[in-house]
Amino acid sequence: MLKEAMEVFGRSLEKESGRLVLDSHIPKPGTYRLIEMGEDEWKIIKTLDLYFDRKKQEMVGRNDASYLLIRELDYNSKLIVMNKPVDPKKVIHSNNYLSLAVKKNSISEGKLTREILEKYYEILENPIQKYEKKRKARRLYEEVEQRIGQPDLETLNKIKHYVMTHDIWEGIDLDSKDYVKLFFIFPDPKKTKQYYETENERYLIPNIYNSNDFNEEEEEGIKGLPNNNMGMNSKKPFLENKTRKVKVPYLLNQEDVLLQAKFFDYLMGQVSQGRTNIYIDTDEEEPEIRSYSDTEEPGSMLGGYYLKCRKGKNEAEIISGAALCDYKSKLDTMFKLKNYMGIPDEIIEKYPVSKVEKINIGTLWELKSVIDDIFFAGKLKYNFYTDAKDMSINEPVLKRCILENRDTLALWFWQGEKNRIEMVFDKFSLELIKNSIRRERMLLANHQFNLRWSLLEYLNPERKIGERMKDCRQLLREHMNSDVDTEWEFSSDAEYCYAVGQAVSYMLSLSKMKNKTDAFINPYLNAKSADVIKMRLEQLYKKYNHSITHTNNGREEQLLSHLMVYEPEQILTEYIMAGFTARSLIYEKNEKQ
Repeated sequence: MLKEAMEVFGRSLEKESGRLVLDSHIPKPGTYRLIEMGEDEWKIIKTLDLYFDRKKQEMVGRNDASYLLIRELDYNSKLIVMNKPVDPKKVIHSNNYLSLAVKKNSISEGKLTREILEKYYEILENPIQKYEKKRKARRLYEEVEQRIGQPDLETLNKIKHYVMTHDIWEGIDLDSKDYVKLFFIFPDPKKTKQYYETENERYLIPNIYNSNDFNEEEEEGIKGLPNNNMGMNSKKPFLENKTRKVKVPYLLNQEDVLLQAKFFDYLMGQVSQGRTNIYIDTDEEEPEIRSYSDTEEPGSMLGGYYLKCRKGKNEAEIISGAALCDYKSKLDTMFKLKNYMGIPDEIIEKYPVSKVEKINIGTLWELKSVIDDIFFAGKLKYNFYTDAKDMSINEPVLKRCILENRDTLALWFWQGEKNRIEMVFDKFSLELIKNSIRRERMLLANHQFNLRWSLLEYLNPERKIGERMKDCRQLLREHMNSDVDTEWEFSSDAEYCYAVGQAVSYMLSLSKMKNKTDAFINPYLNAKSADVIKMRLEQLYKKYNHSITHTNNGREEQLLSHLMVYEPEQILTEYIMAGFTARSLIYEKNEKQ
């Protein structure tokens, strides 16, 4: 999969003339300073504070005229990882003599000493000394030096002298832990960029592989183990492939490993901006790479790959991936959120969560938003990949349902995989409705029932539980409003269970207790037999019969008397819940009145 992704990336990189990676690069928070090396004098021409505002999802300082140059110089001056520095003490975090990157507190706390600076420039004067005891690394450096030449010692020594003799941090607040980065530039921007690219290559080639100890020389050149998302050393022998002569997972030549490094640089730029969902479109005519945040809607794609990434300590990490076939952002057929629970129009207009019931939903992302709002209180979109300990959710049931089901939901929303979605949604939706009932959120439970039944029918047209529930309620209404002489009985266990919910809701309305819902409804949700239900109903009747209006064959009598004589074969908890949360048929205005 990574190989195919690299092919698309390479074509995109060529199409964008190499700007794809640079445009993706996000400089680390800090103060950036440009120092121009003129013929007569050197001067500071720009000092700019940069940081990425996560709330606004934008780089603060990006509108400055010098930002694009600073970004490019920063990219060509960065270390691959912190365990491959130029400075042995790891205080200086830049890779060439034209730049100097240091944490501000390293300066204020005296960690950046004159000796460290001297050693830094000494290594850069003669880089091969860094690889003297590493034969394979030395071989790589010799190749690159043969191609690009030796460092410009005259410019290097001028920069070193300037750093040692001037107050290079003048006017910069050093009381923080972000970066201060100096970039020495020529009056000619083209010359500046060329120098930085050359010196970046001088550092990059000998350090591009995970460990040069794994390098193999072949006829077509040196191959080695790439460094990205890979960690092999003496402390991790279990990662070796013990059954092969070459024990490392795979080897790449310089061209491929450089392309892969740029690909991971691109990914790092995306995840630094919160765009952790990467889509590789393998369309033959227009292959491209697209990235989205967890709250952005992906576009459709006939074929390609999906990568889920995250920002690691030193690089972007690919945590999962999948091949995609005909991923669609639009639903195959329109989804209609139906008002099975009969929520009045005035309530649907009043509460935002209800308004979706007035429209058709045509995209997967709209449906995701509706599911999130109605079942997860809008918290799912922020917690698809959040560690459990970092989730700011105080309701245990809601938090558990997100943790247990978010992987399946993510597969549906980002990869179009819905094989398990009906089963998973069936389970967690009912659990969250129970939770809403126990917390006395009856209107929310009504909305949740509407979405549950609408979506289950959408996923499986044979599951018309919402229609059956409506029919069940209408039949119970007719039975409860029957004439005195009309004999009737419940038509099904479903009508009986719905009637149980109505009866408990009615008894609850007669109670003057506070926080009473949980205690009232729990015995019925947990009941396994009709005998238990009848015993509980009798107890409630004896407790509240003084508040019941005993009219000749009124709705109360019709409901309660028939509940006591009917013998159901099974207890349908969902129908009890629906009857309990729905508007009371006992209090319903008679059409004749």
